[in-house]
Amino acid sequence: METLANEVFNILKGANYQLRLFTAEGRKTTDPEQATRFFAYDEDLMVTLRLEDAKQEIVVQAGQGYDVPSNQRILSAIKKSAHKNLGEFTVRKFDKKIAPKDFAHQSVVEGFSKPFGSIKTSYIKMSEARLIIKHSKGVNEEVRGARSRNIHSLFIENSQGEKFKFPHRYMAGAKAMAMHVNEGGTPYDAKGEAILSICEDIAQLNKFVRHVRSNNLVNENNSEIVETVTNKLKAQKNAINSLSTLRGYNNFQVQENVEDTEKSVDISEKFLYNTFTTEELSSLLNKVGKIVAEKSERDSMVRETIKSLYSIIESDSDLGLVLNENDPEHPMNLINTDTSTMLSFLATQTTNEDIKVHLESLSGIVKEGVDDKTLALIEQMVNYLNLKGGEVSEKTSENRTSLEEDVIAEVRRKISQ
Repeated sequence: METLANEVFNILKGANYQLRLFTAEGRKTTDPEQATRFFAYDEDLMVTLRLEDAKQEIVVQAGQGYDVPSNQRILSAIKKSAHKNLGEFTVRKFDKKIAPKDFAHQSVVEGFSKPFGSIKTSYIKMSEARLIIKHSKGVNEEVRGARSRNIHSLFIENSQGEKFKFPHRYMAGAKAMAMHVNEGGTPYDAKGEAILSICEDIAQLNKFVRHVRSNNLVNENNSEIVETVTNKLKAQKNAINSLSTLRGYNNFQVQENVEDTEKSVDISEKFLYNTFTTEELSSLLNKVGKIVAEKSERDSMVRETIKSLYSIIESDSDLGLVLNENDPEHPMNLINTDTSTMLSFLATQTTNEDIKVHLESLSGIVKEGVDDKTLALIEQMVNYLNLKGGEVSEKTSENRTSLEEDVIAEVRRKISQ
């Protein structure tokens, strides 16, 4: 983090920006290595460094007076530094002037205070809520992270003193709920219930994975099922971890409730020894069957969408795309080049309604997550559409023929499986 902080500081100073530096707690500092916020007060710009679960991120917040297109060189240099340090990069534009007080508030709202408390109880504060941790063993202050271990029970308390017992001994889930309460929610509203539902899924899937592994039930006939469950578990954990940040919380959308009529497949025969004898384990098996059916249906939808889009491209139909590389709305010019965003942008630019539908569908699919091979294939198709739409640079011009051939060959192979 210190290396990245120094690089950002040097880039901004090299651009002759006048800076004020702030720590994560909102205190002023003159040491770049201690700073996580760099406020360019003469440019109406703030650059924030974040570290979550060992992942680094740079967030650039541009105020009303900062011209993003005119400062591409500076922003590109910061982006390059982020990627070099294996971090993410985001730019946000605001319609008001940035002020230091915004940073101080943000440092409180977006972060949790350092755990503190007595030998059997720990507290983590937020501006409008706090997380209470009851420990099953006494806390040893000399052991790093001791206040996040030996959890007996977890409680979330709002600013009015109302306390709610979190039903799982799961710190990440409790933090997600604390963020929700801090933002004015309750455990009983739609978003609160969605958080609890994800945590329940995590608990059940964890139990399934532990059971099959501890009983040596994994074999070549069911390894794909276990992998599917493991991937689903990972996705749910990522969702909960994201909910404990303000950015992830604000981006979270609650899915509409539907009747429990999901398709399921019987997977019991895939396990050589039937150890799912209790009612609870039998319920787990049914849940896993639904996850497997869901994945199968989703994989089929992905294949059909890619196949349909490819068919339109191969038929040499009018793609209805006329792209301008200088368009300020183009994701490339907003320093935001993720595939889902690019697909959405292309969908807004095409006049071909069939392509528009497929691009919007793929955008949602990519946002939810796909395997690396499928993502690489979709990215190739995005590059192809950019080329056909007129987005030609020196690099893409040189690779145009080979790219078209690669896309066609790879799509043909994929849809033939």
